[in-house]
Amino acid sequence: MTRKRNIVVAVCGICMLLAATGVFAGGRAEAAATDTTLGIAIRTLTNPYQANYKVGADTFADYAGLPAVTLTCEGSSEKQVSDIRSLVARTNGNVVFMVDPNEATDVVPIGRALEEAGVYYVTWWNKPEEVNVMDYPHWVAHIAYDGISAGYYIAEELFATFDTPGQGRIIALQGMLANSIAQDRFVGLQQALADNPGVEMVAYEAADWDRTRAYEVTSNMLSANPNIDGVWAANDNMALGALEALREAGLAGKVMVVGIDGVEEIFDGIQRGEVAATVYNDSKYQAAIGLSMALAAKRGEIDVASLPREKRQFFAEAVNVNQANVDDIIANYVESTPDYDYEDYFGAWVRAMD
Repeated sequence: MTRKRNIVVAVCGICMLLAATGVFAGGRAEAAATDTTLGIAIRTLTNPYQANYKVGADTFADYAGLPAVTLTCEGSSEKQVSDIRSLVARTNGNVVFMVDPNEATDVVPIGRALEEAGVYYVTWWNKPEEVNVMDYPHWVAHIAYDGISAGYYIAEELFATFDTPGQGRIIALQGMLANSIAQDRFVGLQQALADNPGVEMVAYEAADWDRTRAYEVTSNMLSANPNIDGVWAANDNMALGALEALREAGLAGKVMVVGIDGVEEIFDGIQRGEVAATVYNDSKYQAAIGLSMALAAKRGEIDVASLPREKRQFFAEAVNVNQANVDDIIANYVESTPDYDYEDYFGAWVRAMD
């Protein structure tokens, strides 16, 4: 396979796609003779970040010559598990999965369903700390981005925008409290607050990753706390809801917002001077590499039992984005598409979890 480097500007760390190489038509094209279904189980398609999971899955399906199915649970853990079981049944177990569990505790029933059927799978983001990937023979890997460092980074970028940097008042929007990544990102914010005693968090509330809910929560917080200097949001979808509320109050661009995920509207907000920063997590690649790893395990190309712990539970490298590099990120990921290497399972984009 012809390989070439894709250079991506990153403020912190190596982009998980810096090692992404390859020619799209090669590699797994011979897989068209098989009919293994590629399944992804996610929360929703209304969130732009989650919607890109489907884009990535469909793109990988084209590359592999296999059918793809996207299951959305719309926030129902019971539906997510039920839908996964149904797809396993419909395919007679000839399926592999990439799963973003609705809640961290859903990993156990999802794992039980897939292990019983002998189906290989990769999970992203949510997993209880005490659940051990090594105990599940078909669970190829659990992958996440470092939520603590992401929450810390966007907080520091937000604090730097204040009239007196490091001195001001903020409100915060948490994600779903049952999600481990939401918890980690809020820990990062708390660490940044501890390092910046001149910043006061005057209110915080969970907005459950939802844009409409974030708009409502932010509007209420602004009524109670009109003199704030910034809004910290645990994801971009909520940051966009907060930005709508700030615009209505005539505060957009005066009170800055930060988020995490790197959706296109947030990049626009950074360019307009309404958003201070985000962290780009490439959900298209997340879906594709998860499916590729699970498919490789099913075919015997990855021997799951022989993988060490650091290759079954690890962080992917994200890209911190602010005014300094947003134009480059748009050029690389919005206006063009990187050449992903779907067989670089444990390359430069991997960092072991503690």
